[in-house]
Amino acid sequence: MGLLEPRSWFSGRHSSTEWSEEEWVRRLKANEPDAWSEFALGEYGTRLYNYLRHKLPEKQDVEDVQQETMRAAIQAMQTFDGKVKLSTFLFSLANYKVADFWRKRQETAELTDIHIDPGMSDESIEFVELLHKLTEEHRQVLLMRYYVGLGVDEIARILGKTYKGAESLLSRARAELRKVMDGDHWL
Repeated sequence: MGLLEPRSWFSGRHSSTEWSEEEWVRRLKANEPDAWSEFALGEYGTRLYNYLRHKLPEKQDVEDVQQETMRAAIQAMQTFDGKVKLSTFLFSLANYKVADFWRKRQETAELTDIHIDPGMSDESIEFVELLHKLTEEHRQVLLMRYYVGLGVDEIARILGKTYKGAESLLSRARAELRKVMDGDHWL
């Protein structure tokens, strides 16, 4: 069984919603199996999965990169200093793992990071098609802000930009999206 397969190490004996950010860090640094399972399979894991789903071509790729990200988090947790949010820490690792994935597949795969799922509404499909018209950087920043729910400060840290730089990038991304939407008579 793989590291993050639910049946192999999730006990569900407590609710992570009761834990503060500091408690999460303390428990993860202590390598508590319940904490790591909740981290991987709870809200953090769900947000990570949803983000990766729009960055990678296949479900198996998403699951593989999610596991690689969690393994990297386990290894890096002991040196995590808490100066950034836990989600910033996790999504920074995820971005490195996504970049590694695409570097490995550079010659064999075309970068398509937003996919249409069978259960999507017509409006959602149209919106995904609009997102495909944006630059990669604009798609990424919009997904981090509005789909994953990261703050501008977290996005800045993940992308290695200043707060103002991330804010400016987000503004340009919204402007590009408006332009694409107006051009497609979306509204």
